[in-house]
Amino acid sequence: MRRKTIQVPLTEAGVDRAIRELKAWQKWLERGTAALLKALAEEGVQVASARFQSAQYDGTNDVSVSLEVREKNRIAVVAVGGAVLFIEFGTGVRYPDNHPEASVNGFTRGGYGHRLGRLPQGWRYDGDPGTNGQVIQKGKHAGQVHTYGNPANMSMYGTVRELEQKFAELARRCFA
Repeated sequence: MRRKTIQVPLTEAGVDRAIRELKAWQKWLERGTAALLKALAEEGVQVASARFQSAQYDGTNDVSVSLEVREKNRIAVVAVGGAVLFIEFGTGVRYPDNHPEASVNGFTRGGYGHRLGRLPQGWRYDGDPGTNGQVIQKGKHAGQVHTYGNPANMSMYGTVRELEQKFAELARRCFA
């Protein structure tokens, strides 16, 4: 960010000029901050959407990502849908429990949803087989989908890391 220096003669006119310059500087900061928040949120929506849509997931990936203006100088990137937590943190005991924020947020592998992810032989459900689900062909469960779950995709976690990498570039652009 550029530095602002104001040289002022200590006269009434000089102080008035300094006040005008400071108000202009404040408006520049407010415009740049608003532009930066918007740019970060829009980039966040784009990155998170792509990450969720490309996730390995057995079932219907119903995730949609949008931005929400919460209050002045607060914008959130929000993911909604029944599959959000399953995609973000993963399911099933066959996949590593490697999401760095899972336990901080109270998630343990197989401990949410219907806790079916704890079953070492997998589980079955009705619906879309998604990425790796196998439709059962025979027996009383024919037509249902067998799954072992899915790995943690870390869509939102990865989005935050990517935005951290792009922050300086976006700030330079917004405050140019």
